[in-house]
Amino acid sequence: PNYKSWNQKDSFVTYMLNYQIASGKPLPAVPETYRLDEDVELKKFQKRLFKEGGMDIPWVLKKPNVNQGKGITMLGPQSQELKHVFDTVEEEKEEQNYIIQRYVCNEMTFGDNRKFDFRIFWIVASLDPLVLMYHDGYVRVGNAAYDETDWSSTKAHLTTHTGMAAEGKGTWDDFSDLVHEAAERGGPALKKRLKGVDPMDHVRNQVKQVLGEMAAAFKEITFNANNISSENGFGFYGGDFIIDWDLDVFFIEPQHGCGLDEDHQFR
Repeated sequence: PNYKSWNQKDSFVTYMLNYQIASGKPLPAVPETYRLDEDVELKKFQKRLFKEGGMDIPWVLKKPNVNQGKGITMLGPQSQELKHVFDTVEEEKEEQNYIIQRYVCNEMTFGDNRKFDFRIFWIVASLDPLVLMYHDGYVRVGNAAYDETDWSSTKAHLTTHTGMAAEGKGTWDDFSDLVHEAAERGGPALKKRLKGVDPMDHVRNQVKQVLGEMAAAFKEITFNANNISSENGFGFYGGDFIIDWDLDVFFIEPQHGCGLDEDHQFR
């Protein structure tokens, strides 16, 4: 029930940030994010931008509830667009809510320097007790070369501008090879961080951890049996993540529709 509470970007951000405050737990897999339709969050971001070095890093301005790369603006460091982002928000506040999220730099790239994200699958197997189960997924590859020096277009920075069938794709085995390559490339410092854990298990563990945090954040509103009369059901969903060359994983958004209705052999 109430899946839209976590399937919409603004609501997802709100509950995850509230959970972080209430629990006192850091959420390293959730990029730094602010809701610009809320006065408290707006003032926090103003301070972050102009007094705490926010102008020196890239940001992503998002209309929260559209898909396929629509409603997203890249805001480069020290750009006029970033400097005047509050004007944009003010002009459209009657019609449009915005969230703004720190852009994840040093991202791992796929093939010929293409940005990618990876989609995993998760199942709500039980609500009482609450049980979530994880399954490996596949890779969605961007349509242009990744470039952290050019913020004029979203194509170099987003995975999709199209329907799912038109995206570039990669298998989980391809992803695993890339992760192990990154672990070798990271040298002794990364090896020390892994503490003997297989690099792919390190990635999976981060995904499972943040899925668990999401379940805790939304348990009172959606992941419970309060309004369920039927028995022996389950929910099957997706989740989109990105990863950097340090093997740090970032949760972009959960997906109520995970795309299994399309006929692709890697799914």
